Amino acid sequence: MTRKVPGLDGLNGRDRQEHASCRSCGSCLSCLSCLSCLCTLSVVLLAAPAFPQTPARKPAPAARGGQSVNALLQLARTQSGNRDAAGALDSLSRALKIAPNSEEVLSAYAQVALAVHVPLRAIAVLDPLTRICPTVAQYHYLLGVALMQIGDMSLAVDSLREAERLDPDRALTLLALGLALNNRKTYDEAKRFLLRSLELEPESADAIAALAEAEEGLGDLSAAETHARRALERSGANPSASLVLGLLFMKQQRYADARDAFVKVVTADPDSSKGHYQLSLACARLGDEACSQAHLDLYRQKLRETEERVLQLRTQTGLASSGTRR
Repeated sequence: MTRKVPGLDGLNGRDRQEHASCRSCGSCLSCLSCLSCLCTLSVVLLAAPAFPQTPARKPAPAARGGQSVNALLQLARTQSGNRDAAGALDSLSRALKIAPNSEEVLSAYAQVALAVHVPLRAIAVLDPLTRICPTVAQYHYLLGVALMQIGDMSLAVDSLREAERLDPDRALTLLALGLALNNRKTYDEAKRFLLRSLELEPESADAIAALAEAEEGLGDLSAAETHARRALERSGANPSASLVLGLLFMKQQRYADARDAFVKVVTADPDSSKGHYQLSLACARLGDEACSQAHLDLYRQKLRETEERVLQLRTQTGLASSGTRR
């Protein structure tokens, strides 16, 4: 019997199809990795079909050992289905050596790299792919996802804006763009994209939680609380919704409730620097200096790690704002 993937009920036909191959996550909208789909660390699944059936532009060449590109792609599909990430990446790397300009191979390689959270390897193929195929919204979207994984929200916004321009009615792209803009504290603009996403997918817990975060940033606290609680009714472990409630509790001087909410954030998303920082503040208010210092240290560590990833990205690729190169 086919296992139902949580979160599919609110998806439209196209996005439902994109999620259809994800049978092993357990919870597509909040998992940290899955070999059959793309799940980000930032609450929301930013999904793409695992291996799109891009028509080959030329007959697939064969390697000297006898394996063709098509055979290696099929092997990678099987390995991905068996959760063999290293094997799938190895097969796709071999396919790239045979057909380095194959759109299908480049796309498949990028998606597997994203699914197992090696975004630099994904960006290495997505950056040229967006220039080879500049009108394909999906590639700009995937590049935006990769940049979000790195933590370079400025570049992510550039790529996601282009994806939205090319395909303005895709709920997941609008949601990703809203998340990236929230991260940059441009809440008013984020809210506009999130409302559009919710017009397309009204039951998306992740979009509702992201909207709550934008509303909290804009000072609309009543609406933020309403939407955060609504998101948690649909997805009890949603870290963005828990973060918003924690921030509201802090404003109400309900520090124990705030601490509990922030614990839920860092439990669901251990890489949340904002979650660790706010938990440190709540613990300090409660007089728990050990807890406060521990999470302050984790906050600083997460910031350093993000800064190092962004520096590595820009050093290796030369990417700069608006997708230009230095």
